[in-house]
Amino acid sequence: MASSSTNSVRPENEAMAAFHEIAPSASTSSTLIQKPSYDVFINHRVPDVKKTLATRIYNSLRDMKVTAFLDSKELEYGDFLPATLEAAIRGATLHIAIFSESYAESPWCLAELSYMLKSGAKVIPVFYYVEPTDLRYVAQRKGKYVHAFDKHEEKGRYSPEKLQEWKDALYKVSFFTGEIIKNSDDEMGLLQNIVNIVQKEKSNVSLVVAKHPVGLDEAVEDFENTLQLAQGHQDVQIVGIWGMGGSGKTTLAKELYNRRCSSMERSSFIFDIREAKGMLQKKQIELLKGLGVDETFDNVEQGKAILARHLRSFRVLIVMDDVDHADQLDVLIPIKERLGKGSFIIVTTRECEVLTSWDISSVYKMRPLDPHNAKQLFCWYAFLQPFPFQGFEVLVKKFLEACHGLPLSLKVFGAQLCGNSSKEYWESLLHQISRILPKNIKEIFKVSYDALDDEEKEAFLDIACFFIGEKNSLVIEFWDGSGWSGLYIWKRLLNKCLVELDKDNLINMHDHLRDLGREISNQHSPSDFGYPNRLLITINKQRKKKEFEELKLQHLHMEYGYTKFK
Repeated sequence: MASSSTNSVRPENEAMAAFHEIAPSASTSSTLIQKPSYDVFINHRVPDVKKTLATRIYNSLRDMKVTAFLDSKELEYGDFLPATLEAAIRGATLHIAIFSESYAESPWCLAELSYMLKSGAKVIPVFYYVEPTDLRYVAQRKGKYVHAFDKHEEKGRYSPEKLQEWKDALYKVSFFTGEIIKNSDDEMGLLQNIVNIVQKEKSNVSLVVAKHPVGLDEAVEDFENTLQLAQGHQDVQIVGIWGMGGSGKTTLAKELYNRRCSSMERSSFIFDIREAKGMLQKKQIELLKGLGVDETFDNVEQGKAILARHLRSFRVLIVMDDVDHADQLDVLIPIKERLGKGSFIIVTTRECEVLTSWDISSVYKMRPLDPHNAKQLFCWYAFLQPFPFQGFEVLVKKFLEACHGLPLSLKVFGAQLCGNSSKEYWESLLHQISRILPKNIKEIFKVSYDALDDEEKEAFLDIACFFIGEKNSLVIEFWDGSGWSGLYIWKRLLNKCLVELDKDNLINMHDHLRDLGREISNQHSPSDFGYPNRLLITINKQRKKKEFEELKLQHLHMEYGYTKFK
């Protein structure tokens, strides 16, 4: 789309760097209207083809009950334009790019094309009175688009990196199989071909990834760079996504699934495997249906035999979400060594030991959202736009500091504040969450806590109340002195993403996990625990630094003969 009717939008940066750098609309009260996803996104230059080819394609698709995005027909007054375009592109299973003579003059067309390629969905190029070489050799200063890029450079509005990104996008798509239009007869044939392709692609149903997919492009790029993955690989690839609850593992997996499923012969996404204890046969049936197999069987072992027969026959994409035991993987993928060539398997888990016990060496550990994306995500939920209302900047910063880039917390707190413009209420909620976590956040974290054995639970509470900021060697020795296997317990907590070491090699724990631990401790009387929790509860209630340090030193000295705390 390249329309000039965008008076309601005031971009700070018209380059629209894949839409993420586009700034807010003029009114801070504007909202993003949630729209249905589209089957097809039509990328075109309005003056060249809007009233001719683009509209004919749109009408042909509409006649076959296919939802297509063609700018003004879908936009409404008040829409936040960059976000609307991003959502339409991301949700489409097929993109049609119409390259006309003045296409490259439009930065919107070029930005859309770049984002379409990043989305991973199929792109069909239509060369409308231009040749593929006009796209391919812009960098060599050949073809019809050279003059347009000269103008972009003269204006100086876009960075050299952004212009190169657009040139690279044109170069890449010039090699795609598409349609070349040189006369009206070619155009009629094109319409029928488009209809045929769309009918085929409609069988690939995309998953709804996120209401506000902030930071997903960066996460996918980081995932693929970290694990050095490439599409089209002929070897079987099995990868793990590991992280604490609420860190965005499932969201990333759904995005990867959408980007890769069109290149696979069969695909299936199996959700919430952790919750399927005792019901794995149902998950086997779910997986087989995703593979296009409708067979009945009486038990898990029969299901394994049927899966083994079919999994070796196809290039499959399978996501197994929220796995907490390697046995679950054995039941669903009984022949991992003999999967079809080019198959790609993703396992998401909170338990690193699940991945190591299944010999998965390609493991991606989820990272917190960076400050820019964390702010955008929080603001979408709190203000229904990617930036704060005027006067709320300081309060937003405080909530971002409390969330530490955890997507779950950013969403929950943002949604809790949405529609409330009272700064007193915001301050009150900040105070409240420093004492008691909201129920929906607590429940996500408590799943990990409840999965611990008794000693591990006590060890978790020890760290939450007592050992944050200390050396892990001290904690391990401390637990050893209590008759526990300190190193084993430490590694268990580490592998479950309940603790970590900071850049100074000191123990750290997400604030929300810490608060959960302290809340659990405060719900018990000292007599409910043996050492060290008895001491920890006392310390937690005193909350005075001097007494806290004295109690630590006193206990270490009296019980274990320590003369120094560190």
